[in-house]
Amino acid sequence: MTALLPGLPPGSTGPVPAAGPPRADCVADTAGGLTFDLAGPDGLSGRAVDGAALLLRPRERGTDAVPLPLTPVGGGRLRAALPRTVPLPEGHWDAWLRLPGSPDRRLAPGAHHLGPLTAARAADAAAGRVVARLPYATRGGRLSLRSWLRAPHAEALGVVAGSERVTVTGRLYGAAVTAHAYGEIRAVDAPGPACRVPVTPTLEPARPPVEGTPFTLTLPHPDLAADGRPRTWSLWLRPAGETGPETRLARLLGPGGVTTAPTPHPPLALPGPRGPLHAAPVYTPSHDLTFRLSPAVPLPRRG
Repeated sequence: MTALLPGLPPGSTGPVPAAGPPRADCVADTAGGLTFDLAGPDGLSGRAVDGAALLLRPRERGTDAVPLPLTPVGGGRLRAALPRTVPLPEGHWDAWLRLPGSPDRRLAPGAHHLGPLTAARAADAAAGRVVARLPYATRGGRLSLRSWLRAPHAEALGVVAGSERVTVTGRLYGAAVTAHAYGEIRAVDAPGPACRVPVTPTLEPARPPVEGTPFTLTLPHPDLAADGRPRTWSLWLRPAGETGPETRLARLLGPGGVTTAPTPHPPLALPGPRGPLHAAPVYTPSHDLTFRLSPAVPLPRRG
């Protein structure tokens, strides 16, 4: 995902856009909602038009598009609102402009102001989920939206390498870490069963329920290194054991809301049965935490 254009200074109208696809400015509110503003086409700006909408089309199959009605807001501008309460399944959504009597047109990103964007954690905790939406520019310069809907959600916080294990700390939203909890590492790039790893709640001063439940997931070196071959592992949490939900560890939340780009962790050095390994904690484009194992030194070629 590519960052959006920077926000405009107060009072600035910005440069005159070059010919091309219509651009939509994006503004976030403190409740986790988004509004999209764009210049109304000739003959349509300043008045309501039945059927005019900003259309969010899912890239994933089996999900319907979501139309957001466009309404005039003055100054020749049209606005579409995406409240946090509007259901939006997890995935990537492409933004299109729909006008009566015209073919749908792909939108480009304009200026943005995402500072107030939050995950509305209090409401999420009460509903047992975390909702996050993040607009971004595609490589082709078009406006898209990444939506997350995790119920429950395991937020990855820290990764520390010890002499015998790697420790991952996190916080669970929407569920409790029970005595039956455990974690799993699953090979992303190779078939095989998941490897179960221990999980323990983390003791800390009492916090409001909206702050979630802290936990520690332990990855013993023999489990993570496995057979010593290059491998990519995904990390999962089963907070209630085999009979409860499962959730993948991810980094979605920043200090006050959804994070635009998770800060990478430094690579770790691990012993392996075939020699030392580098284990790089890497976040996927969907912000999910993975471990990528590679040889610390190049392996000798076979004659």
